[in-house]
Amino acid sequence: MRIPLVNMLRRSPLENTLRHSHKVAECAPLFVRAVESYFQGDRDLFELNKEEIRDIEAEADRIKRNIRSHLPPSILLPFSLPAFFSFLREADKVVDCLKNALYWMSYFKIDLPGDIERDYISLVRSVGDYLGLLPELVNRAHTYFDSRMESDRQLVKETIREIRRRERESDDKEKTILIRLCAADDVSPKTLFVMVRLVETTGDIADHLENASDMMRVLIAR
Repeated sequence: MRIPLVNMLRRSPLENTLRHSHKVAECAPLFVRAVESYFQGDRDLFELNKEEIRDIEAEADRIKRNIRSHLPPSILLPFSLPAFFSFLREADKVVDCLKNALYWMSYFKIDLPGDIERDYISLVRSVGDYLGLLPELVNRAHTYFDSRMESDRQLVKETIREIRRRERESDDKEKTILIRLCAADDVSPKTLFVMVRLVETTGDIADHLENASDMMRVLIAR
């Protein structure tokens, strides 16, 4: 069956995927400010940033639905659709984890020893900084699929390697916090339970971003 030329010239889904990735990255400074304000006792600022993240998540979901609904079977793509949807799903889960971490914090006032509080804020800041790599990854992939130049493909792989390195750093910080939490005698059982869930959820942000980068590695494979 012949495919009409107009159907072969549809816009690449990576254009809207780049918009989606920027929405995910927009949440990073809000997440950091929310956590910092929480431990500073500024509940109003915490709630404000939490609600802004929820609004951005809703917008990111709309972009994701738009990508899916405007991708006809006849489109000619230089990569695997299942891998592309897996990438999109993992990127979307990043915002879900950001939101869920803040919901855990909102359940009750968490009082922590100073060293553990500082360690957790350090983890949050490193994860927030890490999210800026997602738009860079998508933008470099978009450039590669347009140019098909090996040099552009290597730039995508460079970002993937950086994401993996940052994820290992986040894992190390997460383990350190959990060890200190379990060893602390002045942490209540309720605080211990909530903090374990909170630290794991924050670590999941980095995990999902690494998973997204793994899917991107599949997309650019030759």
